[in-house]
Amino acid sequence: MRLFEWHSESFEGHKKDIPEFISYLSGVWMNRNRYLELTDDISEEEQQEQNIQKQRFFDFTIDGKISARNYVGVVQYEGIRIEVYPKIFADDISENPGVWQLNLLYWLTYSRKIKFPFSFADLSKLKFDDYLELLIYIFANYTEELISQQPFQAYQKVEEETTFLKGRLSFENYTKHNLSTGKWQNFYCIHEPFVYDNQFNRIIKYVSQRLSTISENFLNKEKLNEILFILHDVSDIKCTAEDCEKVKLNPLYEDHKQILALCKLYLSNQVIDMDSDDSRNFCFLIPMEYIFEDFIFGFISDKFPSLSVKSQSTDYLATKDGQKVFQIKNDIYINNQFIIDTKYKMRSKKDGIKSGVNQNDLYQMVSYAIKRNCKHVLLLYPETESSLNTPAQFEISSAMLEGNITIEARNINIIFDDIQIADSLMKERIKNINPLFQ
Repeated sequence: MRLFEWHSESFEGHKKDIPEFISYLSGVWMNRNRYLELTDDISEEEQQEQNIQKQRFFDFTIDGKISARNYVGVVQYEGIRIEVYPKIFADDISENPGVWQLNLLYWLTYSRKIKFPFSFADLSKLKFDDYLELLIYIFANYTEELISQQPFQAYQKVEEETTFLKGRLSFENYTKHNLSTGKWQNFYCIHEPFVYDNQFNRIIKYVSQRLSTISENFLNKEKLNEILFILHDVSDIKCTAEDCEKVKLNPLYEDHKQILALCKLYLSNQVIDMDSDDSRNFCFLIPMEYIFEDFIFGFISDKFPSLSVKSQSTDYLATKDGQKVFQIKNDIYINNQFIIDTKYKMRSKKDGIKSGVNQNDLYQMVSYAIKRNCKHVLLLYPETESSLNTPAQFEISSAMLEGNITIEARNINIIFDDIQIADSLMKERIKNINPLFQ
């Protein structure tokens, strides 16, 4: 089943499975990835969302329909598989999910936390009608190629009892396990042999086994089986996202860090269901507001490095009894020059003189501008056929201010028919936003 954000479809065929499905989604929700960089002083809205225990991915109506909210990606539970795509694709009359998938992956390549190593040239040649299988292919293809060409060996810390001294003696364990039990002739040693059966390879093997259980695609299964064949001599050990944190890779294995990051993503917070080894449940859902903001910031910081842009720059609007209160976070901030606030909303064509800009958003931008002493603020929206795409400019004057504050509302097209030329097109679109980018 395919859904767009905030769209509904009939769920009659799975009506009997809804209670179990909701229970699974609630478990994922409570353990979901916190993609946003949350500071100790999080906003009231973020606090409220963290405390909500009921899943917020989908709504289920009494007339047997399922409605997607603002999370995009894919979820599989038992016989249910749902792909959710951004609402900005809803105007696509060609209904080409392949293009939607590539665009979504392209945006994620500029994410600070979710890195997908792949070649768009390779993906464009392949036709995946299933987003879940595409995500599995990215891992399987990259991993199989890399460990075939560059097998990973590392020093693995081992603590064991031996009849001769190897490495260094663990006095604490030797006293506890040997001297106190009368086995003084044996040693409890700590050593680090250079081995192929190491934690990194064990994590890859475990993730490959789990994805092989989930995948139904012949090509994916073939690549995953090849990985398992290469890692045949590696121990079968259940791994977690915390195990990924313990692996330290030196700079010679820079490409292997990409694999480790993917393993951590797939193992973390029920992306792969960890309840049982033969579970085929999988959930990869990300808030689209985060993707839009992170893509714009990631692209600008990568393609316009001289501007030294900051993301989620935090400050406070006021003080009370010597304490800072009313936290603000600027999506994109160029020091004393420019503030960009991304708004993943559709500007209504029926909103007249306000040009589809929410009044509260304008109030927010005025407070940002005053606090940052920045007179140029941009509200940046995604461009769609059904939204108002005409730029609008608002001037805020005050006797307290030296000159006006200019708040502009603009739309930017982030959809590409040909991903191969997406970078060059996107760079030109960014340049048209403001003279700073010229």
